[in-house]
Amino acid sequence: MPYSQPTQPLRRSLATRVVVITVLCALLLSVLLTALLSYASYRYELIAAHRQFSNIEKSYLPSLAAGLWEVDTYRINTLLDGIAQLEDVGSIRLTDELQQQFSRTHLDFSKPLATKDYPVFYQVDGEQFPVGQLQVQLMSDHIEQRLWRQSLAIALVTVCALLLSAMLMLAIFRFAVSKHLHAMARFASQLDLNKLEQALHLDRQPRQDELDQVVDAINRLRQRIMLELARRSEIENQLNQQASMLEYQVAQRTTDLQQQNTLLERQSAELAQQNSELDAYAHTVAHDLKHPLTALLGQTALLQGAASALSEQQRSGLLQSIHSSAEKMNNIINALLMLASVRRTDNIATELLDIKTIAASAVNTLSSFASEHNANIRFTEYWPKAMGFSPWLEQVWVNYISNAIKYGGEAPAVVLGANELPNGQIRYWVKDSGPGIALEKQTALFAQFNRLDTKKADGHGLGLSIVARIVQRLGGETGYEAPPDGGSLFWFSLPAE
Repeated sequence: MPYSQPTQPLRRSLATRVVVITVLCALLLSVLLTALLSYASYRYELIAAHRQFSNIEKSYLPSLAAGLWEVDTYRINTLLDGIAQLEDVGSIRLTDELQQQFSRTHLDFSKPLATKDYPVFYQVDGEQFPVGQLQVQLMSDHIEQRLWRQSLAIALVTVCALLLSAMLMLAIFRFAVSKHLHAMARFASQLDLNKLEQALHLDRQPRQDELDQVVDAINRLRQRIMLELARRSEIENQLNQQASMLEYQVAQRTTDLQQQNTLLERQSAELAQQNSELDAYAHTVAHDLKHPLTALLGQTALLQGAASALSEQQRSGLLQSIHSSAEKMNNIINALLMLASVRRTDNIATELLDIKTIAASAVNTLSSFASEHNANIRFTEYWPKAMGFSPWLEQVWVNYISNAIKYGGEAPAVVLGANELPNGQIRYWVKDSGPGIALEKQTALFAQFNRLDTKKADGHGLGLSIVARIVQRLGGETGYEAPPDGGSLFWFSLPAE
């Protein structure tokens, strides 16, 4: 059955409200702009009015001095009439040295704006003689009239433009928006749960605007309702079927409990297996140390017992083998000491470091090793600084770079780089051109006594675990990625400044 509800009558349409709000905002803005323009015009008029004082002083004052000196009344009156006809001049009063006054007053003079007195001097042979006093008053009557006319013209033009714009906006909104909103409202009010296959379409070309987004949302809602109704129908069928299978469910739950007990027993066995694996790790370390030690003891005994019977080349080979065994033992011991040092050290004085310089030092340390494998090592351009401890970080770079050279294939191409992370840390990485690491081996990469390749590597399985411990102590993380273009990418992160 279709669900319908009486439609409430519209008291005021959306188009009318939008247009009214827009017009009010525009009207307020126009009032502000008109006020600003009127104030600017008023300031300009004041400056222009005060400029009359300078004009009078330069153009009329010398002639008035001459007229007063010569007692030329006609000339004086003519000059005063000229000053009185200047714009915004309201009142003029001229007093000669005999206290005789000449005055002019404008008919519209009611609001004085500014007053200035000019002492009048006549110069004869470089000597000045006072001949009178001129007082000029400016009026603001004409300025206010001009400003009112200008403001009224701006207001009328603005109101007319706003009214025309409002009418045009109302027509456009009703044609482009309101009509389609009414269509969507009719579709929603007439929606029938038994006839949800009919989709909503507007009578216009698709434009991927807000209206099309609402239409898509309504159609998606219609599809979700269809799926929900189908799911509920399926659930009802399942409930009907399960009503007849309660006894079977009890038996099934009993079986589940037995399976859980079996799972607990298996987990206990796994814990026991993990304990045995810990013993195996200790045995691995002992074996890795014992094997080169046994070789070392045998070779030294051979040198002591039969040194005279051996050739120079054989003795040199035994000495080289002894050196290699001792170096291998030294590397294992150094790795164990480094791991113990990282675990034992409580407080590390970290500082802001140039990580690229530390990486370059590690590359320099491995230069002979890189030359033996024909490795090509290059750096990316962007290397931000990070907080860390330089001796430990060089060990991290040596481990990552040496692994990239070992497992990077023939003539490995090794790239070192860095990038910023959104969490405020800097990620540094080493990428090689090798075959990569199998998925099942990636989860145990940073575990202790784990080798990347037991057939190829002669290491002791502590390198990546030391890296993980160091980076964790410095407040960062370690990880591995398989780039889309092949190879392996090992990374670690450090806090930025």
